[in-house]
Amino acid sequence: MDKRIHLLFTRHIGPALLREAQQKGVDISCESFIEVRPLQPSPVANLLSDISTRPIRAIFTSAHAAEAVLAVVGPKKLPWIIFSLEGNTRSTVLRYQPQIQLFSAPDARQLAQLIIAASTQAAGKNDLPIECYFFSGNRRLDTLPRLLTQYGIPFREIVVYETHLTPKRMERLYDGYAFFSPSAVESFFSLNELPAGKPCFAMGETTAEALRKHTRQVIVSSQPQTADLLYTIYAYFGLETHQAADT
Repeated sequence: MDKRIHLLFTRHIGPALLREAQQKGVDISCESFIEVRPLQPSPVANLLSDISTRPIRAIFTSAHAAEAVLAVVGPKKLPWIIFSLEGNTRSTVLRYQPQIQLFSAPDARQLAQLIIAASTQAAGKNDLPIECYFFSGNRRLDTLPRLLTQYGIPFREIVVYETHLTPKRMERLYDGYAFFSPSAVESFFSLNELPAGKPCFAMGETTAEALRKHTRQVIVSSQPQTADLLYTIYAYFGLETHQAADT
């Protein structure tokens, strides 16, 4: 009988993906190590009356931020130009605004470069400057705002959600660990250590960078989506692979 693989996912994933993993001999335990809360009252409710009719550049580096803003907007079509990370963030934007003008990149550094290029191009054409709004969380990384400031791109940052660490000590060892955000990495390793060589799987390069501070065995998914992370895990353990539906 083949040995089953036991993994810890530091975020809950959909039942369809859990079933597929079980069929491949992979048992996934899901434990959340962070809690995300939209700010209440919403800091964008009053602001939207001013910016929802103007062609601003809106920046999202997390699905939580996109959800917190666009859920308040509702079905109204926005004249915005949106810059977002790929994967779940992009999917959340398109769920609310399927016809929006959208530019996306796999990580914050490349996203900042897109914004800088767009601003430089507009300045070269002597176009009127378009205001930039960066909708973020309280624990966001400095990569994107630092680069925008470095290149003289003005922006207004609005914190729309809070991330709280909820660390817990894990009593058992797993065959591998999956992480979805730098905050979850910080929370997990505040109470846990892993033996050398234990594989840690990261969704996206930003999460991978956080993991490398704690372990050398870091494997990054090809795309920042849960299904792609699972595909990467199957390949690592030598299991039969095919692209799963992201659920």
